[in-house]
Amino acid sequence: MSLVVNLRDELDENLRAVATYKEHDWNLRYERADIQEKPRIFDKIHEELILEGMGTEYLESVFRVGKLNCTMHSFEDAMCFHFVRGPMRGVFIAIEPDALLPLERFVSICKESDLESLD
Repeated sequence: MSLVVNLRDELDENLRAVATYKEHDWNLRYERADIQEKPRIFDKIHEELILEGMGTEYLESVFRVGKLNCTMHSFEDAMCFHFVRGPMRGVFIAIEPDALLPLERFVSICKESDLESLD
C-alpha cells in the first residue's frame, strides 16, 4: 500500500501533509483541507530538507548507531518528520502534535510503505 493510505488509516485527521522531493522539485502528495488555507511555504521547506539531507552521512558517522531513519521537528502546531531516501530526495510528513501513535509504529509505517510509488 502507499504511504499516504497507510498514514491516513493510522492517523485519520491527525495527518496534516505528505510531500516527496528531489533536488530541484517537490510534489505534494496529501494535504488536509484546513492546511491548504495556510500560506504556501513549500519552497522554503524544500530548501531546508535538501540542506538537512546533505548532512545525513555526517550524522550517521557521529552517532554511530546505524542508518538514520528520520529527523523530527516538534512545533506548537505540528510535528514534522523528514525521511531521507537517497541523495537529494526524501519524504516530508507533518502530523498533529497530539496525535496518539507510538513513534516506533509511525517510523515503521514510513519505512515499510511503498515510497517508490510516490515518485
